[in-house]
Amino acid sequence: MKLLALLSDREDVIIPEVKTVLRGYTVYPLKTLEEFEDLHTNIPINLFLVDTVSHKLSGLEDILNKLGNDTVILITPERLDEFTIENLPTSVCGCVDVQSIRTELPLVVERALEKQRLMNVASLLEKLSDDATVSGKYAMQTPVSPFYGQAGLESFLSGRFLQVLVDFAKVLTANFDMRKLFNHFMDSVMGISRVSKMSVMLRDKEGFHVRTHYGLDPYIAENFRLRKDSALATWLTKTGRIRRKPLNPPDTASLDIKSEMELLECTFSFPIIYKGKLIGIFNIDDKITEEPFYKEELEIIYVLCNYLAAAVKDIDLYHQILYQKEFTKNILSSMSSGVIVIDNDEKITVLNQRASEILNLNPSEMIGRDLRNLPSPLGDILYETMVTGTSYKRHEVDVLQEKLPIGINSYRLLDKNQIPIGAAIVFTDLSDLKRLEEEKRRADRLEAINIFTARIAHEIKNPLTAIKTFADLLDERYGDEEFKNFFNTTVRQSIYQLDNLIDKLVISSIPLDYRFEKIDIDMIIEDAINQAQKVIPEGVILGKTEEKIKGPVFISADRRLLTKALYYLLLFCTGKMKDNFVSIGTNIANHNIEISMSFTGEELSDEEKQLSRSLTDIEISGAELNLPISKKIIEEHGGSIQIKSDSEGNIFKINIPILV
Repeated sequence: MKLLALLSDREDVIIPEVKTVLRGYTVYPLKTLEEFEDLHTNIPINLFLVDTVSHKLSGLEDILNKLGNDTVILITPERLDEFTIENLPTSVCGCVDVQSIRTELPLVVERALEKQRLMNVASLLEKLSDDATVSGKYAMQTPVSPFYGQAGLESFLSGRFLQVLVDFAKVLTANFDMRKLFNHFMDSVMGISRVSKMSVMLRDKEGFHVRTHYGLDPYIAENFRLRKDSALATWLTKTGRIRRKPLNPPDTASLDIKSEMELLECTFSFPIIYKGKLIGIFNIDDKITEEPFYKEELEIIYVLCNYLAAAVKDIDLYHQILYQKEFTKNILSSMSSGVIVIDNDEKITVLNQRASEILNLNPSEMIGRDLRNLPSPLGDILYETMVTGTSYKRHEVDVLQEKLPIGINSYRLLDKNQIPIGAAIVFTDLSDLKRLEEEKRRADRLEAINIFTARIAHEIKNPLTAIKTFADLLDERYGDEEFKNFFNTTVRQSIYQLDNLIDKLVISSIPLDYRFEKIDIDMIIEDAINQAQKVIPEGVILGKTEEKIKGPVFISADRRLLTKALYYLLLFCTGKMKDNFVSIGTNIANHNIEISMSFTGEELSDEEKQLSRSLTDIEISGAELNLPISKKIIEEHGGSIQIKSDSEGNIFKINIPILV
């Protein structure tokens, strides 16, 4: 098991995340430099991981210079530029920014350990070579390999091959740069055998094309394509071995291979295989000295091709992840909605720019922190969605001290095995929408009031006309007693009608000035009944049911306006009844006084049941205004009104909070 030391004091962010992504290694966390130096002195550590946020790089220079080459990986707050990387101490072999720990750190650690292994092999071989030179007896003491032979083994241990190992170690730390990877690889091959021409071909959707070359005709390198089912590619895929250009092709397939290799100007073709799949072809021509190749040289190049395949795939994967990360980042940053994501450790992993703007949070400070740092109730919604699978759709909540309204959709995140790995919420600031809705309601209400006012004005003309007519005749027929009596009755009715219309207009169109007081609800009911009995037809009975409540029940109400609301409801009932009887009762339920008005009559319309008839739909001001006015006054008393209507009868139920 490889032992890795992690210098960091951020127990809530860096330490748990590094341990999670490096489960295959033993990660030993250290908080102070003293602990770091003590561990380094007493225990052999494979790699040192240093968090440069908790421990500034400027204060680590001395200890970094003491450590061996390529033994340190830095975890930085942001990706370092190439100039900074090149001027780091030689002990630093890689850098990973905080945002890329999950995607890049395992690959960087693996490459660093692989480089250490190769350097250890090179060191061992160099020691053996030095020992053989000093004693002059190495050839006799070391058994001759049946594969390499005496000369081959000596070549294998030569300084030239040691340099190849060093160069190839550079390949494995090429910082995910494909161009650097190919340059190091070709330099390594040149260190083994000085060839006149070579080329690396990689596979794409159309076939194999030249990605890099040396000594090849540029026109051929740019335009030549080898089909995926070509003779050479088919042979390399099938055998996985090195292919030498046929001299005297015995069959058609060999003849095709010879033709293709001649076009590529090569003598040997090496398969570049990754997990059993041919992903590329490496081609070399004869040596510049025209000497033949040793088997050992071809074997070394073959092995290097295998390592090249792994490195190419690692770089492809890295760039694919990087592209997806940038693509996702661009999408998130351009979204008009806020996005927050947590993982199964309840840590925030995504907080996009819009979420930052809505909630006034700094993404760099929030990423990696516990979800409980989010404004309530966002953390609760994320946790509930992740644990229980409950998804919120178009859910509205208020956040922050200013009660900012936002609309939320939440989603549970699952892996390929349908195991929860986190949760996400997408939310939108509804404050602008709420403002627009309120402005629209005001505009609609203003339009309705304008239409309603015009109709009220028309209604006012009728009583005014009657008053004017009788006023004009007053001087002429003042002595006529019959005229006086008719004048008094008609004018009074017209004035009452005008007063009633104006009162309804005021209640419907402007905010009311309520004067709340503590009052017995029974007094308001009696006032409403007495007022209604003055205007309802003779023979209509407003009867109270037997009292079920003992003693007075007090509410907070404006006596005049709440009386008017009940009065208008009674008028509506008497206008719809069939048997000339309206029953009025009271009851207490859930800290409310419930007033019921029941009567027998036709079933009410849907609009009347919902109390939703708008002012613009009311053609005649009168009884049709009674329900909306009553509803407005009752609701502004903190109460509610419901209607139950069917073929058997109609019941109004008014609920108003009781004073405790």
